[in-house]
Amino acid sequence: MKKMKFIRILSCILLIAIFAMTGCSASKTNNKDADVNEYEEAVFDREAIEGKMAVYYLSSGLTLSNWNGQVAGGDAILMIFPDGTTTLLDCGHQAEGAHVLNRMKQLGIEKLDYFIVSHPHTDHIGGFDIIARHIEIEHIYMPPTEVMERADVVGLDFINTIEALSIPYTHVAAGDTFKIAEDVTVNVYNPEKGFGENTKINLNESSLLLKFIYKDSSFLFTGDIANNDVSDKFNHATEDWLVKKYGDELKADVLKIAHHGNGDTMSSMEYRAAISPKITVTISTFPRDLGEHNKNITAGAVALNTALDGDILVCTDGDGTYTVGVCHERTAAEYESLDTDKGFMIID
Repeated sequence: MKKMKFIRILSCILLIAIFAMTGCSASKTNNKDADVNEYEEAVFDREAIEGKMAVYYLSSGLTLSNWNGQVAGGDAILMIFPDGTTTLLDCGHQAEGAHVLNRMKQLGIEKLDYFIVSHPHTDHIGGFDIIARHIEIEHIYMPPTEVMERADVVGLDFINTIEALSIPYTHVAAGDTFKIAEDVTVNVYNPEKGFGENTKINLNESSLLLKFIYKDSSFLFTGDIANNDVSDKFNHATEDWLVKKYGDELKADVLKIAHHGNGDTMSSMEYRAAISPKITVTISTFPRDLGEHNKNITAGAVALNTALDGDILVCTDGDGTYTVGVCHERTAAEYESLDTDKGFMIID
C-alpha cells in the first residue's frame, strides 16, 4: 500500500512538472504571438498616420496554384493621403480580395476615392469584384484602351464589374499628370500611347509606371515591368529604355520593385542608380530571388519584402524622411534582420 501511495504521489509530481513546463512553453508562444499582434495593431493604427502620406504594401500570405504550378500572391497597395483621400493601387488575386478588404475596414475606410489598375493581370485585379461590392469607389485610373483590351477572363470581369456599378474611369499613358490629393501629384511614365497594341510584347511591359510626389517625398510604383533583352520572351528591356528616356526624372525615395522581385525579370544597376531609392519594397508571398534583394541593398536602399516582413507601412510628412512599420520579425537566416524598435524604424 505504501508503495502504491508513493507511486501515486510521484505520478502527481511528474504531472505537475509537465503542466508547468507546458504552461511556460504556451506562455512564451502566446507572448510571441502577442508581439506580432502588437506590431500589426501599431502599423494599422489610423490615428498614428493622421496628417501624413501613408502607403501600405499588402500581402495576403497566400501562395496559390494554377495549371502551371505555384504562383505567388499579387500586388495590392493602399494609400491614405494627408487630406484623407484614399487610393488603392491593384488588389491582388481573387482569393486575396478579402484580405485587402479587411485591412481597409481595419483602417476605418468605407469609401475609396480612387482605384488604380497597373495592368489587367489576375494577380493585380482579381480581388476587385469583392472589394467593389463592399466599398464604394469614386473613380478609376487605368492604362490605355489597347492595354485593357488585352485583358484575360479576370480582366474582362473587372470591366464588367465597373460597368455594372457605373464607376467612372480615366485612361492614362506616358506624359500624363494628375492630382490625386491636396499637395500630391502623379506623373505617368509608362506605357506610351499605342505601345500596348503590340501583342508580341508581354502585357507586363504595358504596366503603368507612376511617380507620386508629395512635397519633398516621392514614391515610384512599377507594376510588372521587366528588363529582359529584346531576344527574350518578354521582348522588351523596359526599365533600361525608361532610364534612357527619362534619366534622373525617375529618381524616387521609395521604389516598389517590379514583378514581385522575380529574378527572371531582374533590374539593372543602372536602373537602380537612376532611381536611387532610400527604400525598396517587394510584394510577394515568398522571397523570389536573394540576388535581387542583395542588389537593392548594394544600391544603398533599405530592402523590405512582404514575404519577410508581412504587411509594410511607409509614411511621411513630405519632408523626405520616412517612418517604416513592419508586421513581422524576420526569421529567414539568409536575409539580414531589420534594426527596428518594436517593428518601426526611421529612414532619412
